Amino acid sequence: MVPTPAVAFLWVLSLTSLFVAAVSDFRHRIIPNQLVMLTAACGIAIRLLVDPRSIGWSIGIGGVLLIVLGLGAHRLWIGGGDAKLLAAVTLLVPPGGIMALLLVIAIVGGLLSGIYLIAHATARRSALMAVTGAGRVPLVLSRSIPYGVAIFIGAALIALTGAARWLYAIS
Repeated sequence: MVPTPAVAFLWVLSLTSLFVAAVSDFRHRIIPNQLVMLTAACGIAIRLLVDPRSIGWSIGIGGVLLIVLGLGAHRLWIGGGDAKLLAAVTLLVPPGGIMALLLVIAIVGGLLSGIYLIAHATARRSALMAVTGAGRVPLVLSRSIPYGVAIFIGAALIALTGAARWLYAIS
């Protein structure tokens, strides 16, 4: 299927929104609700333009995921913004592609977690110290992982894979 200019624009807009959310999550560990809503709105619009019959399934799956991840956020297993953004990003792909999207995001998240663990262990071993008014104190590394980065990279990889398939099909 040839993507229409409107669908391409919505993908670019959603990936831009996800990028800004990833930067915000990385810098401040906050994902603004406006970016989650923009991503969800783009996803719903894409589903309506590409396959309107799948919109019910997409919203249903996204809603169930939001509830499950919301419970995880309530127990502090995942950040609230990450839970909302993961549910919103599932609206960008057809229902049959949600598992692949979540798998890619999980793999990227695992790699990101590994990088953070290595950085944390290296910083502890080298005893990085900061000089403050109270003397020398160990630098505190954030133990939270900006999972918004993994969500953005996973969605971007899925989008690029779809674009590559489309380009291959027309060549």
